[in-house]
Amino acid sequence: MRVSLNQSNQEPMIALQWIINCIRIALIFVWTAICAMVGIVLMLLLWNGSRVHYLTGYYLYAPGTLFLAGVRVTVSGLDNLNRNLPHIFVSNHASHLDVVCIARVIPMGLFFIAKQELKRTPFLGQYMAVIGHIFVDRKNKDKALESLRLAGDKIKAGKDVITFPEGTRTKTGELMLFKRGSFMIAKDGGIPVMPIAVIGTRAILPSGGWMIRPGRVHIAIGKSIGVEEFAHLSVEQLADLARIRVDQLLRSK
Repeated sequence: MRVSLNQSNQEPMIALQWIINCIRIALIFVWTAICAMVGIVLMLLLWNGSRVHYLTGYYLYAPGTLFLAGVRVTVSGLDNLNRNLPHIFVSNHASHLDVVCIARVIPMGLFFIAKQELKRTPFLGQYMAVIGHIFVDRKNKDKALESLRLAGDKIKAGKDVITFPEGTRTKTGELMLFKRGSFMIAKDGGIPVMPIAVIGTRAILPSGGWMIRPGRVHIAIGKSIGVEEFAHLSVEQLADLARIRVDQLLRSK
């Protein structure tokens, strides 16, 4: 009888949490659409993808989304950023919230190398295409390599690009092996690599889940891996070095 009473007491609470979560998600989708439309309009007026992406992401989309999700973000290592030199930022990937949390604390418009499927997402996909994000067709190796070359050209032209070299969100919390693509760009273009660690998003919104659990996230920004540091390394060795640096940041918090 005690078990059944406990269950009956918990059921209304679970139902309330489910309703609140559905409202959160609905509001986040609406907010995403609004911010995407604002970004497209700003792009038509300013015609500067980096500036528009920074304004909409840092000041509008990210703070609003995290407020709706009940997430607070802290950051360390901002002094490691060098805004005078473009970088390839590489980060672990544990949740859909990783992108939002990074956009909230890094004061620059970071362009993403995103999977082709995102381009078909209403509002968000159109915004990403107009702003200048890079889409990769992972099913077509030749097109994927061409996208990576395009990313390298954009970085050389002054744009900072962020990638998640694990290729997908971790389901266990463990850092997976880093794929080579980002590091081919770095080696071919002589572009420094900036390691980032996102800590806490998996507990809030894990891979495969939709229940948002409000909480805290920390973004740790490491020291740049300069060209002179990896000039003698192979692409695979550079990928391993970047993974080690990200893992050290994850364990330092």
